[in-house]
Amino acid sequence: MVNYVQPKVRFKCTMCGECCRRYWITLTIDDLLAIYANAKLKPSAISALYDASIAGDWDSPKIRIGDRWYYLVLRKRIDGSCIFNEWRNGKLICAIHSFKPLVCRFYPFIYMWDGDVVKFEVYPAAVGYCPGLGKGPVVDLAMEAKYALMSREAKARFRAFADSWNRIVKGLGAALGIMDFLTILDCVVLRLSGESPECPYASIVDELIRAYTSAGMRALGH
Repeated sequence: MVNYVQPKVRFKCTMCGECCRRYWITLTIDDLLAIYANAKLKPSAISALYDASIAGDWDSPKIRIGDRWYYLVLRKRIDGSCIFNEWRNGKLICAIHSFKPLVCRFYPFIYMWDGDVVKFEVYPAAVGYCPGLGKGPVVDLAMEAKYALMSREAKARFRAFADSWNRIVKGLGAALGIMDFLTILDCVVLRLSGESPECPYASIVDELIRAYTSAGMRALGH
């Protein structure tokens, strides 16, 4: 059980899809594993690297390519919508709702950790923008509190992966580009999924997997 504190707020998602258009969705390895397990989509088919100098300071590990830094994000369409948005019966729904990235599971709320307690509040930018606020019953964010714990652990694993990648890139200089990163990311996710793909840069893949799994063991207290 995760202890949490939340505001007394009514909310019911209207499935307008505006939050999916307005925000970039940062990803973790755990998110990519869930999508691959359920949809068999490789990371290179659904993710991209977004320039951190344009994005600003996000709460997500950065990926180094050459002398530039990037965030790993879910791809968008030209109109700004998420690649997994679909119109069904007049509603813009998420085609991967049951296994969507963890960061998608909190809007219009944000949270912070105070020791072992998750403290939720309404995201200020959502007030007057999200049409679901003020509708429906008063929400209970117990499930979101569990997702917050899962997200903290997933970010720790992804941070270990990113730190390992960044050390490798620093040592190699500009030898690895964006497409190299995505190819290696495919190999990491497929290997962690129990498959045996042919991978270029096999030693790098091995090192990244060790970093990710070691962080997972530390999260479990081993």
